[in-house]
Amino acid sequence: MALFSKNTLTQVSGFDNQIISGELVYNQKTFWNLAFATEGVPVSLTGATIDAQIIRRQISNLVDTRYGLSFDIADYTVSTPTAVNLTIANRVDAAGTFTLVIDESAWSVVSTDTQLDINASDPVAFSGRIKIAYPASGTTPAQDSIIFLLFLVRSDGVVN
Repeated sequence: MALFSKNTLTQVSGFDNQIISGELVYNQKTFWNLAFATEGVPVSLTGATIDAQIIRRQISNLVDTRYGLSFDIADYTVSTPTAVNLTIANRVDAAGTFTLVIDESAWSVVSTDTQLDINASDPVAFSGRIKIAYPASGTTPAQDSIIFLLFLVRSDGVVN
């Protein structure tokens, strides 16, 4: 996985917010198992709504610095992108766990996309979020927990 500079991550998630970021290969399938706990005690997801979405972004000024990849991120303007729903699987409410499934083939990136070229200076990018909406419980009001997402998608040099 690529290491992103703190400045790049801050553009997407702010200063102290959680973020899952990585560099994927075109058509790669992967997943992240997530577990929520407070002081070692699982946070129940009972009644919570969990969804995850990403959307295509445009990056520019990509530089590999000693602190990680650095770039500017903006709205994708080549066409009007639509948000892509990601799969949430293996949910176990009592354990506070679920799996975020990454299936890049569902993101509408085609092998002829010029940003997938092996020498592309600004590869395909997606940003988004996982939103966990907890309902009100007793005197505790409803609240949302957000985890930001940032992915670069590159060619492996074989497919494209």
